[in-house]
Amino acid sequence: MAGGGSDEVKLLGMWASPFVLRVQLALSLKGVGYEYVEEDLKSKSELLLKSNPVLQKVPVLIHDGKPVCESSVILQYIDEAFAGVGPSLLPEEPHGRAVARFWAAYIDGTLVKASSQASMAKTEEEKAEGKKQDGGGPGHVLHDSSVSSSGTGQSICVLCRRSIRHPPHVGLRLYVRPWSPTGGSMIGSLAGHIPASIFSSDKELNINDDLKLLGAWASPFVTRVKLALSFKGLSFEDVEEDLSNKSELLLSSNPVHKKVPVLVHNGKPICESVIIVQYIDEAFLVGPSLLPSDPYERAIAHFWAAYIDDKLVTPWVQSLRAKTEEEKSEGVKQTFAAVETLEGALRECSKGEGYFGGETVGLVDISLGSLLSWLIATEVMSGTKIFDPVKTPLLAAWMGRFSELDAAKAALPEVDRVVEFAKKRQAQADAAAAASETK
Repeated sequence: MAGGGSDEVKLLGMWASPFVLRVQLALSLKGVGYEYVEEDLKSKSELLLKSNPVLQKVPVLIHDGKPVCESSVILQYIDEAFAGVGPSLLPEEPHGRAVARFWAAYIDGTLVKASSQASMAKTEEEKAEGKKQDGGGPGHVLHDSSVSSSGTGQSICVLCRRSIRHPPHVGLRLYVRPWSPTGGSMIGSLAGHIPASIFSSDKELNINDDLKLLGAWASPFVTRVKLALSFKGLSFEDVEEDLSNKSELLLSSNPVHKKVPVLVHNGKPICESVIIVQYIDEAFLVGPSLLPSDPYERAIAHFWAAYIDDKLVTPWVQSLRAKTEEEKSEGVKQTFAAVETLEGALRECSKGEGYFGGETVGLVDISLGSLLSWLIATEVMSGTKIFDPVKTPLLAAWMGRFSELDAAKAALPEVDRVVEFAKKRQAQADAAAAASETK
């Protein structure tokens, strides 16, 4: 196979999916040969259902019999598993990789979601909201928000605060290309055409570097970053943000989302909690590794970290913010379905050891562990066990084990304080709802 050696590579996909196309672009750019299997999504094959039993969707990349799921995870896997083949899809320098991951996540989390909402809208109001969130497509956002021209053959990336050199084959046209419904495939296009050298590196990273975390104590996503820093043994300045009156530092460090957490490392910001955790692991080669060294094991960790945010956090928040009993019931149902799935994931990933990462804490442990104070607070207020010792004994034991770790004790907020905070927020929400009904 071209570039792939004797490896057996198979892609399960559907021709119209931009997420499948994304993987095809990556394989093509890397020069990796593969067998393409077209799936009928109305009658999914046994191979697809067996390879992706959790989500049961395409794309799935099968490499030497091992399945890798979710397009963004597959892209990173391809870059790592075929490191000696073709061009790198991610920059070599940790901050450059973090910036690339941020925009890849932005495309999926904001652009694709908003465009889908607009195209599937049942009312003009829903369509207008989708177009509003779209913001004019990636050309508008990536050019105006992330890159400003210096007029010298270089640009300045607002997010990474460094010069971007424009090689002969890479120009601003990559950032301003017209938007189309298949914009999801741009991740592969962008990543494959921007070489690692595009992000200039100022100096080597070390544990004496200046680290500042912009956060809010009650945010589980801020807690996630604190856990990573704590497990790695890194000192940092903890800057508490007033989210009702955001600081200029926060607004300038995260001009796109304007939210916490933001890790500022030697003046350069990194945004989004999972991206920050991965950055910490790559930039600081001290303490325990938070991700496995094996590309396939890393891909599994990335999959479950994404699952926690998408399938556990989303319905759980829905159940807490629901305006109707029907919405709340559906959120609770999906939350417990995700917990049951995570019980199986822990059984598989731990390999009989204590954590998702095996003998030591890893990315998945940190992703789920950051929610513990809020999950326990929810149990206190609702009287319902989320990690039930009878129904999910492995997770219940894991929760007790994780909570007793010194690094966890240092980072997790006190449950009583979270309960008080949650009750206060609920009272404010109830008062606002009552006031709106009397107008």
